[in-house]
Amino acid sequence: VITVCFNSEKTIENTIKSVLSQSYKDIEYIIVDGGSKDGTINLINKHKEKISIIKSEPDKGIYDAINKGILLASGKIISILHSNDTFYDKETLTSVSKYFEKYSDLKILLGDIAFKKNFDEKRITRYYSSSFFKPWMLKFGFSPPHTSSFITKETYEKVGFYDTSFKIAGDFEFFVKCFLKERISYIISNQCSVIMSSGGLSGKNFNSYLISSLEINKALKKNNYY
Repeated sequence: VITVCFNSEKTIENTIKSVLSQSYKDIEYIIVDGGSKDGTINLINKHKEKISIIKSEPDKGIYDAINKGILLASGKIISILHSNDTFYDKETLTSVSKYFEKYSDLKILLGDIAFKKNFDEKRITRYYSSSFFKPWMLKFGFSPPHTSSFITKETYEKVGFYDTSFKIAGDFEFFVKCFLKERISYIISNQCSVIMSSGGLSGKNFNSYLISSLEINKALKKNNYY
C-alpha cells in the first residue's frame, strides 16, 4: 500500500489508521511525503513503528511521488491510497487478496469508490462504479476509478510507470497504456474498495476540470488514439 501526501494533516491519520486496521496483515506500507510544512510528518511519525517505509522530500508532483513509492515496493500487488482516502472497511484487502489467489493470471482488479464530504459523514454523496467500464470507453475520456484499482508490480514493470508531465490525468494515461495498448487482463469486483473525501485533485474547480480534459486528449494522442 502506497500513500502519497503533501500538507495533509487534516486527513492523513485517518488514512494511516485505515491501513493499519486491515484484517489482512501481510502489508508493506509505504508513505511518500512531498516535504510537508504542516503537521503531516508529526502525525506519520506517531505510527512509524507500523509503517514499513517513510520517505519525505520535495517531488515533481503526485505522479512522481507515486512512482517513488512503486520503486520502493517489494510486494506483488500495488494499492495506491491517497491521503484523503480510506479503505472501505477492515476486510477490503482480505477481499482483494482472495481475487488474486483465485485468479492466478489476474493483473488488475477494479473496484468502486464512494465519496463523502468528510470521513465523519455517514452519507455517501457520490458513488463511482467500475461495473460500467469497457476499454473502448477510454477513447471517450472515461476510465475506471484509480485508487480502487489493485495492480500487480509485474504490470508496472511491463507497461511503465506514471508520466510525470501530467498534473491530473497521469492515471488516465496509465490506463490507456494498460487496457488499449497492452490489453492487460482485469476483473471487476463490483465491491466498494475505497472511501474518498470530496475535493480531490481532478474535481476541485473548473480550472482543474479544464486541465483534466486537456490532459485526457494529450494522453490519447501520446498513445496514438484519437
